[in-house]
Amino acid sequence: MKKWLSVILCLCLLACAPALAEDEDEVDGNSFLLKVWNQSGIEFSYLRFDFYLGEDYVGLICSCPNEGEDFYRVPYSAEDPEELEKLRIECSYGISDLSPEDAILQVMMGNPAEEHALLTLDFVPEAGQTYELNLVSDGENGWMLVPAETVTETLR
Repeated sequence: MKKWLSVILCLCLLACAPALAEDEDEVDGNSFLLKVWNQSGIEFSYLRFDFYLGEDYVGLICSCPNEGEDFYRVPYSAEDPEELEKLRIECSYGISDLSPEDAILQVMMGNPAEEHALLTLDFVPEAGQTYELNLVSDGENGWMLVPAETVTETLR
């Protein structure tokens, strides 16, 4: 029974989410990868990224760090690289008593955890690129994603 439930959940994930590149080496001419490090001071279970082409909702990716990683991996593949120019990404975080993996499964089943909007990404991603970003406080009860090297330079 558990195997069938796992298969059904995987199929739901594939139906709901944009096509995903599994690792950095698979970023091609139609995809990009965000690597997000949490330096905000917020403790959360997962990051949720909702993707829109204009006003049309195209899917979501929920992410928690993989074993041995400190960052949230957000891969996205487009059918046509030109659609990246219209892409809008809304980011939120979820807080749950469940393990991050179980909390994400609950989101995929339509039962999100306590979620809070963070921000809307305001850049046009380029196909084939990997973006390393840090989630940081803006000092005014808000958050922003900044390039990892910007934070490194600021901290020196």
